[in-house]
Amino acid sequence: MASIKVSNPQNALIRECSFNPTDSSIVCVVGDGILKFMQLKDGFKTLPVAPPKLQSFMCHAWLHDDKMIVGCDNGDLLLFDNAGEFQCVLPTSPGEPRAATCVIPCSKGFIIGGDDGRIRIYEKSDEPKEIYRQAKLLQVEPNSGAAVRSLALSPSEELLGVTTSSAQLYQLSLLGQDLMKAEETPAFEPVLSHFHTGAILGLDVCIRKPLVVTCGIDKSARVWNYFEKTCVMCRWFNEEAYSIAFHPSGFHLIIGQSDKLRLMNLLMEDMKTYKDIAIKQCRECRFSNGGQYFAAVNTNATNAIQVYKTYTGEPIDTLKGHTNKVRSVAWTADDSMLVSTGADGAVYEYFVQAETGNPGRDGRRNAHDFVQKTSSFSCVIVHADQSSNFNTMYVVGNDQLLRKIYKGESSGTVKAGTTLGQIVLANSGKGLFAAVAEPDAPGRIRCYKFPLNGGDNSCEWTDFSAHAAPATRLRISADDFYLFSTAEDGTLFVFDVKRKDRNMSKRDKESALPLADEILVTRTFLDDKQGQLNEFERQVDELSNQQEFQLRHRDSFHKEEMVAMDEKYTAEIDEERQKYEVLREEKNDAEMEAEENIKGLLEHHAKQDQDLEQSFQEKMMEEVNKYQKLAAERDEIHRKWGEQHQRVIAEHQKKVNELQAKFQAEQKADMEAIERILNEKALAENVHAETMRQLELDTDREIEELKEDKETRLRAERDDKVRLRGQAGIHKRNGEELSKQMAQKEDERQRYQEEARKKDDKIAQLNKEREHNAKEIRQRDSTIGDKEGKIYELKKQNQELEKFKFVLDYKIRELKAQIDPKNDKIAEMKKEIQAMDSDLEDYHRKNTQLQVNIQQLTNKHKTLQDDIVSQRKKMTDCQTVIKRFKTDLHECVQFIQEPRLLKESVTALYKKYVPNGVKKQELDTDIQREYNRQRDYLEKSVDNLKRKLLKDSDVHRQDNTRVLQENVQLIIEINNLRREIDYLKRERQQQRLHVSKLKSNTTSKSSTGRIEYRVCAEGAVPQGIL
Repeated sequence: MASIKVSNPQNALIRECSFNPTDSSIVCVVGDGILKFMQLKDGFKTLPVAPPKLQSFMCHAWLHDDKMIVGCDNGDLLLFDNAGEFQCVLPTSPGEPRAATCVIPCSKGFIIGGDDGRIRIYEKSDEPKEIYRQAKLLQVEPNSGAAVRSLALSPSEELLGVTTSSAQLYQLSLLGQDLMKAEETPAFEPVLSHFHTGAILGLDVCIRKPLVVTCGIDKSARVWNYFEKTCVMCRWFNEEAYSIAFHPSGFHLIIGQSDKLRLMNLLMEDMKTYKDIAIKQCRECRFSNGGQYFAAVNTNATNAIQVYKTYTGEPIDTLKGHTNKVRSVAWTADDSMLVSTGADGAVYEYFVQAETGNPGRDGRRNAHDFVQKTSSFSCVIVHADQSSNFNTMYVVGNDQLLRKIYKGESSGTVKAGTTLGQIVLANSGKGLFAAVAEPDAPGRIRCYKFPLNGGDNSCEWTDFSAHAAPATRLRISADDFYLFSTAEDGTLFVFDVKRKDRNMSKRDKESALPLADEILVTRTFLDDKQGQLNEFERQVDELSNQQEFQLRHRDSFHKEEMVAMDEKYTAEIDEERQKYEVLREEKNDAEMEAEENIKGLLEHHAKQDQDLEQSFQEKMMEEVNKYQKLAAERDEIHRKWGEQHQRVIAEHQKKVNELQAKFQAEQKADMEAIERILNEKALAENVHAETMRQLELDTDREIEELKEDKETRLRAERDDKVRLRGQAGIHKRNGEELSKQMAQKEDERQRYQEEARKKDDKIAQLNKEREHNAKEIRQRDSTIGDKEGKIYELKKQNQELEKFKFVLDYKIRELKAQIDPKNDKIAEMKKEIQAMDSDLEDYHRKNTQLQVNIQQLTNKHKTLQDDIVSQRKKMTDCQTVIKRFKTDLHECVQFIQEPRLLKESVTALYKKYVPNGVKKQELDTDIQREYNRQRDYLEKSVDNLKRKLLKDSDVHRQDNTRVLQENVQLIIEINNLRREIDYLKRERQQQRLHVSKLKSNTTSKSSTGRIEYRVCAEGAVPQGIL
């Protein structure tokens, strides 16, 4: 439609551009030193805008109240109207550098975010000076330094979406749980889960479970469920993780970090380390296909590959041979061999197991090695050839080729046209996938048809756009249904792999092993969960008992309340009937008084009507006189205005004629001046052409003179050259002899320098090894000293804790003795509180019912008052008609002696007061039917209530009888218990006397103690019962 260049001459950055939501022809553009408003009308037209000063404008937004807000680099917020006119700088601006890098409008105001990781919510202010006030300040990721990159608001304004510089996506609820009034800062929740921050360096997929694990430079390891698209677990470390491997069972992990190699168990809610191996900065580790072994690259041990047993952690062998960093390792299908490649351009095969039928060969390289020193390989895969006993390897590197290696030789290459960093082969052997790792380029995923049939130069492939940075890892699931890739942009992509000729996957076959759902937990975890379960069951039982007791209590209370309410309502109905009788008598008295007042008001009203009619006639005469006078004045003004209008038109025509004559004279003078200037221009052009011709002639003459001079000097130089050539031949022979002597000396000097350089290199290498060994010795000595100090401190702490334990045990026993009586008191007080709460609820319920009753009675009273007023009005109208009829009847009686006039008077009187005839008063059938229906309904309701009242009375009487019987039984039991207590007291007194007699016998102390204990124990039961 239209285009325009809006940047400045320095080509500054344009940050945002948007249309006005209320006027789609207005466009706003902001950037570094750029703030422009344009109108889209037959192309872009720039509108004049005058901001306070040109600076870096970061963002802008159109607000709902026909205004626009602009955020600046220095933290100021500029307010414009929709037409682009600057209004003010908000006094509530943040004022901090880059505190407003993104803004979004909302119904109450707007929301801004900045590089300080803060989100500020602004609302419309009632104060005219403030305009907008800061209602809330929120921190997205405290103490992380992450900046807010963009904001998004849902259409209902219930959720706020936030993206940060740490590659995270959060959401914040803006619902009515008083976000603006909350004292605590609301939490930002991830939309899906937390993502990696920075590059992902490690990736592996599990065979038995739908899980994939990743690690990166953000010092975290994350386990993802690619079926549910969720992050199952995340573990943070103190060091960066360079590589990671997943055991086929899904229960174990290997993580290579900067200080060690960790072997970890994948538990239900955590990753627990069970062994550390001293391999620093391990950038490649892989489990074998069976999971019984794993291989790890040790760059500190001459780039060796160390193989361990998974379940014991014992080392099997150290595989050497690479002279540079090892980039990739791969196991064969039967785990008998290991293939590796690295930056030295070598591809080696190692025998790993001694049980493969080749005793003594484990740890040795196969004879078929491949070395390409000019290349640096990054990934290798191995494919078992079923027709022979040899393996086929495929490698990629910085030479932009996909190589096929068979028996140590390159049997084919495929030109990729770009650097491939990672490759993976489908388990079905039908496809090969590669990841592009070109520096500063997007990481595409490439798919080749396998086996490769493109010859030595090219092969067909399909590219899929994925990452925004070079890819780092590539894996495929065991059933070939999912492809996983990671890159330096911190993203994990999951691709669905589909083939047209595939009817079912490995998982869909009847003989296929289904995915495992077992988990790994510790005994402590199970004990904690069992304890929590028992505690929850106990709480459920307590709540059930409490609810049953409350329900029984409420039922009994409701029954008593119903009886009381019936009695109360019966009394109130009688009282209301008495009040109604009193009001009816007062109504009759008021009606008589109102009739007398109405008579007086009618007489007064007739008199006022006459006075008002007379005054109205006088005022009408005055207004007519005023109107006639104003009409005459209006005609005079119209006449004067017409004369003045004709005079002005004549003067205007005269002035126009004068201006036209003056313009024609000025136009003639201008034409003469233009003609004179054109003549002068032609003359100047002729003079210039003649001058140029003379200059060209002079230049040609000077060139000829210089040419002759130079030719003379050239002949002299040639003669000198012939003479000097003879002298040069003599000097050349002497120089050749000297060169031979110098070459001999130079060879001797280089030989001596080479020997000295080798000795210096050896000395430097030995010095480095000595410094490295000394450094390791110092580190280990310091580590041992620190650990001994920690052991000593822990021993001291253990002794102190033992002392505290003894003291605390003693205090616990004392506190338990004090807690029991207090617990009893607390239980009693809880019961009292519950009883009081139930009483309070009853009181509140009664008050609510009483308020409802009062409201109903008030409405009834109001209805009665309205009925009284309407009846009084009807009565007044009827009395007025009767009085008027009496007057007319009296006039009609005057013609009693004249029958004809009397008949006419009576006919007129009938037509006046009975215009529509006498209607027969009939009762509407619908009203009668509705009345009968309501009467039947009320009679049935009264019968039902009577039956319910009788039934409730019987139940209440039975309850009282039952309670009375229970009280009698309890009194009987109390009397029996009292008799037992008296009996036990006498028996205890006799036993005490018997014990005092046996004190003299020292051999019976233990038995005496047991007797006292038994007596005290037996005596405690009745006391508790009492």
